[in-house]
Amino acid sequence: MERRGWNLLLDWTLLVGALATFTTGLVLLVGLHMGRGAFAASALGVGKLVWLNIHRLSAVLVVAGVGTHAALHWRAFRGVLVGRTTRIISSERILYAAFLVAAVSGLIAWLVLEGSSPLLGPALTGRASGARHHWIDTHHIASLVSLGFVVHHVGHRGRFLVRGIGRLLSPGSPARRASAAERATPASRGSTPRGG
Repeated sequence: MERRGWNLLLDWTLLVGALATFTTGLVLLVGLHMGRGAFAASALGVGKLVWLNIHRLSAVLVVAGVGTHAALHWRAFRGVLVGRTTRIISSERILYAAFLVAAVSGLIAWLVLEGSSPLLGPALTGRASGARHHWIDTHHIASLVSLGFVVHHVGHRGRFLVRGIGRLLSPGSPARRASAAERATPASRGSTPRGG
């Protein structure tokens, strides 16, 4: 697969991971953190530990994907950071900052401070301790801010995502032709050509 195909695969993986992270995060915020939800063992008929684990694991996928995405697009990423854009505060910079705060505060609340439910359980209920509560609140606010900017970021690249999938799946695409050529060669089937 060529670089463009890998970029597209990474972008779609990030999009699916981000959807899972934001969706489970909203369920955790509204159904299991606010008000009486802090004492609930489940939301929407699904246990708190399941929501937490999907949220955490998809967040790890997103953090790894964003790191890879930044590495693949380092020149554009650096250009935004060092001010190659004409605006002092761009939506990209706000997205990067909000994502960084959301990721760091979420990881601190999960891995550093006491009171977090372990991956395999049991799910802890009740109000979070003072320090942990502030980190979780910071995580929620930064995540909600980054959600808006992620929608904006993906919206500007939506055509690339949709067209790219169409190109990869079309019968005449280079990726499909290469795959068909590999299937047709004897070496790809694990056999060697017979000869004298």
